[in-house]
Amino acid sequence: MVTDARRASSPWMRAFTDNLGLKVTALGLSILLFYLVHSDVDAQRAIYVDVVALLPPPGSGKTLISELPAQVKVTLRGSRSKLSSLSRDELGPIQLDLREAADGPHYIDASLVDAGSNVQVVEILPSSVQLSWAVESEKRVPIEVALDGKPGKGLELAAAPQVEPGFVTLRGPEGVLSGIKSVSTETLSLARFELGAHKRRVPLEPPPEHVVYVGSNTAAEVTFSIAPAVAERTFRRLEVAAVGEGRSELRPDRVSVTLRGPHELLEELEPEALVPYVELDPAHVTGTRSYDVRLRGVPDGIAAPAILPPSVLVRPKGKP
Repeated sequence: MVTDARRASSPWMRAFTDNLGLKVTALGLSILLFYLVHSDVDAQRAIYVDVVALLPPPGSGKTLISELPAQVKVTLRGSRSKLSSLSRDELGPIQLDLREAADGPHYIDASLVDAGSNVQVVEILPSSVQLSWAVESEKRVPIEVALDGKPGKGLELAAAPQVEPGFVTLRGPEGVLSGIKSVSTETLSLARFELGAHKRRVPLEPPPEHVVYVGSNTAAEVTFSIAPAVAERTFRRLEVAAVGEGRSELRPDRVSVTLRGPHELLEELEPEALVPYVELDPAHVTGTRSYDVRLRGVPDGIAAPAILPPSVLVRPKGKP
């Protein structure tokens, strides 16, 4: 018992057992800090880096038709603190110089990644890109206006729209250009236009993949007019009048008249307002003669494109 009491009161034992919990915690933190410091050099980190390409200049005779990745995955090794502070913006994009490249794989060299000192590029995925080139050509094609819908009630497009410029030049793979016969504008909706003349600058539709517009012509100026809608109406079996002295016999004595003009005017027109007639020659007193049929009572803005038959036979029947 005396021996145990002496041990408990020994300075060495008290130095070990006093505040034992705090001492154990401090020892654990020291070990953890030692591990972090000495394992820092073995850290790795993967960062996605943008890819840009230097392509052959226009007119070089070749164009790239294979796809390039927008980003690649770069795995780096180095100081943990260095890697943790490294951002994609600091690395900058990987620039591939393809101006002299040929068909086949093009490898992405680690030297293209500027990660700074004490940082090693472990891996780049994908490590290469497959290149495919085509013969480049130019082609001049007409521009067509894409129209949608119709103008409001009682209105119509007066004539085919005029487009300026009428043509555009495309540059791209020769095989793709051979199948392009024209280029269309973006769709122009007619429903929102009122009566009158109109002029709009309309963008061209995006060209096919690997094809570009030459110059700055990516839009066209379209000119068109909205007019009252034109309709046709036929009036049948209208009696032909003979204008002149004496009585005459007409064969046939009735004709059909086709009128063309604004729909509203044609609908309001009564058949009785139309008078087909022939104007007799005073010298014609005997025999049968052909006369052209004329028409009265046609309102302004309406045309008479057809009278059937256009002429009748007239035989005088003596003076009154």
